[in-house]
This record gives sequence, structure tokens and C-alpha cells, in this order.
Amino acid sequence: MSYFKVKIKKTDSLFSLYIRNRDKWKCRYCGKDYSDNRKMLHNSHYWGRNKEGTRYEPDNCMALCFYHHEQLGHGDLRDKYKEMMIEWLGQKRFDSLEIQANSYCKKDDKFMEIKLKELLKEQENGES
Repeated sequence: MSYFKVKIKKTDSLFSLYIRNRDKWKCRYCGKDYSDNRKMLHNSHYWGRNKEGTRYEPDNCMALCFYHHEQLGHGDLRDKYKEMMIEWLGQKRFDSLEIQANSYCKKDDKFMEIKLKELLKEQENGES
């Protein structure tokens, strides 16, 4: 069996922190609080991280515990994940997000890092 390692960029870490902060360190599926066990709460991308158009799009992501990330993102509950997304975003926004996910877009990591640091600062100050 071969394993591959995903390279985690600084922007990935900052964005993940932003999403988990936004969701108040709780799994959006089961509601369990992970503020004391942060490594078990993941930033789950509905459309995979390889979709540049939605890689750093907050509407494409939600905090999910390790178990539900596996089940919703990659397992038996994938249809439930879509239902959750549509319930949260509405059908119109979900459809536009799908177009965004499937459109070519090359991100500027330096710009995104600056933007994410500003968003995290706003969260700390209670502005978002």
C-alpha cells in the first residue's frame, strides 16, 4: 500500500483555523465541542482542496470532527453532506458555488495569506 503526504501550506493552516473559529470549534454535523481537542476537528471542503476556485471559499467549508469528515466527505454520508450544504447555503448559492468550484482559478498564496491574517484578526476582535 502506498501513502502520499499532502503538503500543507501556511495559507491552508490559516484558512483551516479561520473556518474552525467561525464554527466555534464544534462539529457542524454532531455538534460536539472540540475546543479542548482541536486536532480532532477538521476543516472539511465540500468540493475538494484541488478545486482552486473554492479552495479558500468559506461557503465551501465547514468544521467537522474526524469521524464525520470521513463519513460525509468520503464515505456513506456524501448525499447527507450535499443536503447540509443546500440547507445552509440555499439552492441558489450552492449552485453558484458548484460553478465556482468547476471554473479555473489560480490563487495567489501571498495575497491569500495577508487576507486570511486580516480575517483572523477580525475574528479575534469580534468583528466577524
